[in-house]
Amino acid sequence: MAKQDKGRSISRSQFATLNISTPAQAAALFHAALPADAHEERVFVLPLDAAGRVLARPILVSVGDKDATTAIEPGRIFREALKAGAEEIIVAHNHPSGDPTPSKQDVEATRELKDLAARLQIGFLDHLVIGAPDSAQGRGFVSLAEMDGENL
Repeated sequence: MAKQDKGRSISRSQFATLNISTPAQAAALFHAALPADAHEERVFVLPLDAAGRVLARPILVSVGDKDATTAIEPGRIFREALKAGAEEIIVAHNHPSGDPTPSKQDVEATRELKDLAARLQIGFLDHLVIGAPDSAQGRGFVSLAEMDGENL
């Protein structure tokens, strides 16, 4: 899946044909959703059906203050996912520094999201931390599911 340039987007009909099966595919969608000049942390949720098909483009859930972080708010994430009819989700947020190394808070938020998703019977596939495109050995992201040994 090619990374989208700023200004070009994927149409609604193209989303209906996207099937996410790897963290790299999901990361490409999140990279495309981020403004090139973003100086604040942004949290997104990607709603999927049970077969991993994308239901909508990444939904912006929260934005931090300029050069500051934002809290990962489970209520907002699941509200948007349910509105989109998601049966599975992938969550992502960016690190404006460009370094996608997850913080202790990122790991804790991931655990909380996994627990809540299980209670709501929504598949929680991954939490991605998006960094600069050339970071993380050229991947531009870190998958917390991969770190935890649970791949998509």
